[in-house]
Amino acid sequence: MSATMGAPILLLGASSACGQALIQRLAGQGVSVLAVSRQAPSESQSHVIWVQQDLDVSPVSMEASVLVSTGPLIHAIQQLEASPRIGRVIAMSSASTEFKARSDDAQEQALIQRLMAQESELEARCADRGVTLTLLKPTLIYGGENNRNVDRIGGLADRLRWLPYCGQGRRHPVHADDLARLILDCVMTGERSAGKWLLGGGETLDYPSMLRRIASARGQTPRLLRLPLYLMKSALVLAHAMGKLEDVKAVMLERQRLDLIVDDQAAREQLAWQPRGFRP
Repeated sequence: MSATMGAPILLLGASSACGQALIQRLAGQGVSVLAVSRQAPSESQSHVIWVQQDLDVSPVSMEASVLVSTGPLIHAIQQLEASPRIGRVIAMSSASTEFKARSDDAQEQALIQRLMAQESELEARCADRGVTLTLLKPTLIYGGENNRNVDRIGGLADRLRWLPYCGQGRRHPVHADDLARLILDCVMTGERSAGKWLLGGGETLDYPSMLRRIASARGQTPRLLRLPLYLMKSALVLAHAMGKLEDVKAVMLERQRLDLIVDDQAAREQLAWQPRGFRP
């Protein structure tokens, strides 16, 4: 472990899957973590100082030279402004900016445009202060307790004998622990890891294969049923009318037909990014 790793790390989004994985990887490394979360932890750890704070209200009044953010990007921007001693920022964004910028859903498009603006703002503020910034942009994240996307599919597999889908677009999900390992590597390598990095998983598989893998991990063997998009949309409208699947939008069904993968060769060559295959 390099000397850089001796200083405390201020961690935003500590209760996220990636934040939790990073905390576990730092155990026994002689590094203190100032972990910020809305919720108090279920158990204490000797290397972690928990700070219960709603970052939507205000940043924390704590100083560290290294800021790691695995939560909303706006929180990293606000914390940077409130912490003049920060000289290193490693922040998580999303590869969704590559796929959703032209979304047919106005709300989703506005969300992505806001995220892109926040990326630019964080880059500009770091440049103004001479702060080294590493911006990580992974595809679909899985692993850990907060596993919403995979759990949504898994829940359907638990309930349905036939699992419907309407597209065969390719995916390469990223495990939260692989991101935690990369963050740790970036802290150690310092300026050499500066920049914006697209990150895909270690395995590319089509959408129905991903469905099978998720169902199998839960001990289920449902039959897959490919349906036309219009029929899937009609079924979703009916589900919404019954108060079900309200977090699923029609545009999500459309994306089943698209390849949501990125070219992460730069990260593999320059950051030694070596993610695992998809094992939910």
